[in-house]
Amino acid sequence: MKRLLVSFALALFATAAFAQAADHDVLVTLDGTVYTIEQQFPSASSGIAATNFLELSIQNGSETQHTLVPESLSAGYHFGGALAYDADSKTLFVLWIHMPSGMSSELLLASYRDGKWQPAVSIDDQGYNARKNLRLGITRRVSQLQKDGSYADVPALLLHAVWWGETGHGEEARYAMLPIENGALSPSAIELHSLEEFVPTSNEPFNAVAANFNAEILRHPAIVSSPMQSAVDVVFGDTKTNTIHGVTLHPIADTRVHIPVGIGGGGPGGGKPMSLAAPPSFSSNWKGPISIIERGDRLAFANAGETSLNYLTYANGTWSDVKSLAIDSRFPVEAALAAVDKMVSTQ
Repeated sequence: MKRLLVSFALALFATAAFAQAADHDVLVTLDGTVYTIEQQFPSASSGIAATNFLELSIQNGSETQHTLVPESLSAGYHFGGALAYDADSKTLFVLWIHMPSGMSSELLLASYRDGKWQPAVSIDDQGYNARKNLRLGITRRVSQLQKDGSYADVPALLLHAVWWGETGHGEEARYAMLPIENGALSPSAIELHSLEEFVPTSNEPFNAVAANFNAEILRHPAIVSSPMQSAVDVVFGDTKTNTIHGVTLHPIADTRVHIPVGIGGGGPGGGKPMSLAAPPSFSSNWKGPISIIERGDRLAFANAGETSLNYLTYANGTWSDVKSLAIDSRFPVEAALAAVDKMVSTQ
């Protein structure tokens, strides 16, 4: 057991080091404001207790202002910042990973409105638990149970977080539903799940892969869309079976707001879950975030290097080989991702 805990502590430190490689998120609002959250490192004379902290940049036209996320100044590592914005209340939400020590981690959620930070709330604070590859989405309606037994969408602000979790017992994709009431998180209404709970039980065999298969491609769960404003579509991997799943998570409100488990697609009106074998010969040594694009029954996985965007696609039941698009100042990674998205959407 002691060896297990020491090994896991080293894995937690490796997670923090991984996050330092490429750690920022960007969000553009309808009015053209650009929010960027990224980690910074304090100077020796700053007096900041944190090993690293988070800084929010707000660009509006030619003006840019900077503000530090207050709770990210506490001791430990702070990384993986993800953004979501509610236009109705003009509130920005920041969710990130905090490691107070090499043996524990937690998610912290803070909000920013009218130039002021609201206190952060801790979510799922556990020892011997590492998190990485955090993503955040938002929906503004929920399906409410009616007297006749049907469901109708009503206003409700919900944040949806996905990430990859690792413990001494294994690894898996995780999900949290975070209800927002009166501009603040409602801690008693938080739901935490393994994303595998939303996949129907099956007796499908383990998917065989090559000896040099790189399972990192399975460790980047993604919120790929929320077209209904009351549900989110999520794609995630399972390293135990080398499978990629897609599910629709559709919260409902009856006695409380929750995600029904065991209902195909996540709830009333949810799409049929997707499961497919991982690309068996994938062996590329991708570094940093892996982006996932989903268009119907087509998928693309992409990873940006220094000089190229590397990607592979799934279409018509077949995985492509890894391909590359050269990137530079004239054709940045955002443009390359848009080109891959267009290809997946039209072919």
